[in-house]
Amino acid sequence: MNSIYTLFLVCFLHIQCTNIPTSQTNGKITGKWLPVKSIISATENDEKSFEKTDSSFVPSDVMLFKENGTIDDGGQRYESYTIDRETKELTLQEANGDAITFRIQTLTAQQLVIFREDDEIYNNKHRHMKLEIHFKRP
Repeated sequence: MNSIYTLFLVCFLHIQCTNIPTSQTNGKITGKWLPVKSIISATENDEKSFEKTDSSFVPSDVMLFKENGTIDDGGQRYESYTIDRETKELTLQEANGDAITFRIQTLTAQQLVIFREDDEIYNNKHRHMKLEIHFKRP
């Protein structure tokens, strides 16, 4: 009979520990994040065609990720977010209903790096695009 209670307790604890809101990844994503650098690059037919780095962000660009899944976005583009902890994907929802999904490359207490990659055919050439955004705590 004790093994049944132990099994029940273990199942209950497992459910409680895995039933964390999707907006949380160990509590690290919530809070303010300031973008400090974005890098967009493209290759066409396996040859680099361009790379552009932008670091002209200002303090008003800060994004506040709230525990309830909403965002106060200084750039006024995104209104909510979700995190899939299994795939390490961060999806940012725009006010018009569009969403953009990034992979989380780095998530520490002070640094967040997200990226997305797309493939397309452009002018009969295979184009691979990558966008990488670096954030830090303000």
